[in-house]
Amino acid sequence: MTERPDFIVSGDEARLFPILAETSKEKRVASIFLAVMTQIPALAEEVLSTVGVRVGKRTRVRAFTEVVLKEKVADGCRPDGLLLIDTGRTQWSALIEAKIGRNELTPEQVTKYAELARANGIDAVITMSNEFVARADHSPVSISKTLLRKVDLFHWSWSWLATVCEILEYQETVTDSEQGYLLRQLNHFLAHPATGIERFTQMAASWKDVTQSVSNDEALKKTSPDVEAVVASWLAEERDLCLHMSSHVGQEVTAKIERKLAEDPVARLKASIEGLVARHTLTSVIRVPHCASDMDVCVDLARRTIAVSMSLKAPNDKKSTKARVNWLLRMLPEDDERLLVRAHWPGRGAPTTKDLKSLRTDPTSIQNDNPDTTPHAFEILLVENLGKRFSGRRTFIEDVERVVPSFYDLVGLHLKAWQASPPKPVKSRAEPDPGELTSEDLEEAGAMPQEG
Repeated sequence: MTERPDFIVSGDEARLFPILAETSKEKRVASIFLAVMTQIPALAEEVLSTVGVRVGKRTRVRAFTEVVLKEKVADGCRPDGLLLIDTGRTQWSALIEAKIGRNELTPEQVTKYAELARANGIDAVITMSNEFVARADHSPVSISKTLLRKVDLFHWSWSWLATVCEILEYQETVTDSEQGYLLRQLNHFLAHPATGIERFTQMAASWKDVTQSVSNDEALKKTSPDVEAVVASWLAEERDLCLHMSSHVGQEVTAKIERKLAEDPVARLKASIEGLVARHTLTSVIRVPHCASDMDVCVDLARRTIAVSMSLKAPNDKKSTKARVNWLLRMLPEDDERLLVRAHWPGRGAPTTKDLKSLRTDPTSIQNDNPDTTPHAFEILLVENLGKRFSGRRTFIEDVERVVPSFYDLVGLHLKAWQASPPKPVKSRAEPDPGELTSEDLEEAGAMPQEG
């Protein structure tokens, strides 16, 4: 057995059945998850890859709770857990701090754990809570950058961890029967509301006021704390929506974020605030594996609508508008009244839009004013007006997480991008019959007598 590092004074291996007081719900949930992770390499590999740690066949993953460390920085500063990853050549370690329910991390508390990690030569601090972040290397709290020179800070949301476990089970990645049993039991445990694991369920308290301001044609201010809170809520919902869709399709669904904004959550928040103030919209781009295109989600506060759309290039081998529209219609099996098709035309021609039912009857009804042109691209939209439900903090989230999967089932699941047919071979007229040999061939082979 691998020796404990000398910075650990005492600590217990993370237990599957921890004996803890009723008030220690956070430590109980953390202990159970960490214990299962040490026994399922596929789970450890998936989760630890987000913090830059590779798990190979010889890697030993160990987890401890009730840890007392050699160097202390503050009274009562005791982490909920400790991870040790031993590859045989290198060792990586991380302190674990877990929150459950509506308990949130604080900068002061996370700072103490970062100081504790630095004092003991531990590589990282990993926080676990119901708070959402776009990536594991982002944190719900901000601490001194000086501390982060020596210690990395990562965050795992409980909902994300639960979704990873769901996908592993759905894809049957874990083939060992005992590990599979543990994974199924863990999924059952994490899904129970008594654990305190929560999805994102409601917008910020200022949501109703901001939506009412837009309805009243009042200008929104970039510096408004209410506007910032609404945008922060939407970014959290985007992450939860990706998890919701991941469970829906059984594969990882992600948000497509511009690289410079993905690296800087503060800049992304600022850019999203500017979008809301200027256009009264909240937007996200959702990427589902192997889909014909990304799904664009647009929340319009002025119209109180949610719109989800995908775009496709029109087939070049179809020469008429009717043929190109029929190509699209054949891929859409259901005539949902919320579905619209928008055609985009060459040059400066304005897009034209028709509902799906009308196009079934007359595919040419979407034609623009120039009958000689054909659309070069199509946009398929599902637009739903939420009415009074739009301003409800909970009902809005419920409708977003209903409308987006509905669009995927109606549209995203069926669309296929057009692809040109491979070229047919061209036969050269000058090419000799392969069954005949020329005199030059015979002479080169030495089969004909030479002169002389």
